[in-house]
Amino acid sequence: MVEQRDIDIILNNPIDWEQFRGKTVLITGATGRLGMYLVEAINKADIDWNLNITILALARNEKKLAEVFGASLQLPNIHPLVQDIEEPIRWDGDVHYIFHTAGLASPRDFTRWPVNTLWGHVQGTRNVLELAREKKSEKVLYVSTVEIYGEWTKEEGIREEDMSPIYCDHARACYPEAKRLCETMLASYEAQYQVPYMGVRLCHTFGPGISLEDGRAFSEFICNVIEGKDIILQSEGNAVRTYTYVADAIGAMLLAFTKGKDHYYNIANLENLISIRELAELIAGLDVKGKVKVQYAEQNGQKLNYLPFKLGIMNVDRITELGWRPQVGLRDAFRYTLESFQQRTGS
Repeated sequence: MVEQRDIDIILNNPIDWEQFRGKTVLITGATGRLGMYLVEAINKADIDWNLNITILALARNEKKLAEVFGASLQLPNIHPLVQDIEEPIRWDGDVHYIFHTAGLASPRDFTRWPVNTLWGHVQGTRNVLELAREKKSEKVLYVSTVEIYGEWTKEEGIREEDMSPIYCDHARACYPEAKRLCETMLASYEAQYQVPYMGVRLCHTFGPGISLEDGRAFSEFICNVIEGKDIILQSEGNAVRTYTYVADAIGAMLLAFTKGKDHYYNIANLENLISIRELAELIAGLDVKGKVKVQYAEQNGQKLNYLPFKLGIMNVDRITELGWRPQVGLRDAFRYTLESFQQRTGS
């Protein structure tokens, strides 16, 4: 269940909710970090403004749907669809809007299941677009990634029209190359079948609902704090990243969807720019017992296939021009995330 605090953060954006009145909205990957926030935010807007929205929450695990949404699944406007995104999507009625968030997206996925990662994104997106073509959907929103920009060596922030090389001759490329192909698929379906679309490109978005076992650095750091273990860095931790709280990212997505005129929007909280080392210290500092420390280990090879090139920092002028302002700083963002797991475990 999404905290009311986070719903308020999302709704505190100049989103044009009237565009949703009377619409049927499909959200793929509904039990994932982004999907569950979209379902809950759209549902709250529907209740607050009596918009008569029908929400289709698609996920492949019925048990997880029940765990994530609980009593919300009993509401007459929410319809759970237990389906695999890699199979044709089945729904008899209209589908006006589609928010496509489904797909494997963690270092652990890329390492263990590169083929599944690749085809999950490609086949899933094809099924979404085939449904949109069949239903004559009014708009598809696709969730993409900063990784499609490839290796970035310039100092200036990456704009939406920029692009750099991706080396495709290793399995780790399964994710960015699949995302690039999906973006090409969107453009192709619009050109040939007039399927309207837009996309958002995210960078390190996190919050309640993340998996602590997905291999991302911040997930491991939070897991260590929960378990009372020291954080062990395998490098000097000099790499710098931006981190965006999930409620801020969802607010930006909905704002771009309702007010944006361009095909793509970068979403990143540039105020939350921090090195891996500083991030480890910040998260260790959230341990109320003060026992978790940051230590360094000799590098004996990475266990997971991390990105083999340097990611750039995205330029976010386009989304901020629509009125988006991130509301959650780094410390609060990670505190909220940590507290969500502690509440779940009773620790």
